[in-house]
Amino acid sequence: MSDTSLTQQIGRAWRYYREGKADTAITEFERILQKNGDDIDANYGIGLAQNAAGRKADAVRHFQKAQELVIAAIAKQPKREGNIASPADDRLMMLSRMIGQRLSELG
Repeated sequence: MSDTSLTQQIGRAWRYYREGKADTAITEFERILQKNGDDIDANYGIGLAQNAAGRKADAVRHFQKAQELVIAAIAKQPKREGNIASPADDRLMMLSRMIGQRLSELG
């Protein structure tokens, strides 16, 4: 899958989620994850959609997977001197906090 088609597919899945079409969003995120099970955005997105659809255990599983992927990505980031963070660092830290919040909400 090319980056453009992946970006479009993720965009489509998020649009379905925003429109309240959780089941359709789940299907779209599942298609992405069949090709790349380690996609952080798809794991987080499917977790949100599953939660909206009342599938709490599935949501927790995908949030946990997303959290593991974020932790691994943070560990791979180049070490920087001082407190200077790149936009990628900032994004990963934000995702980590958001995922942690979702897991906390789901108990």
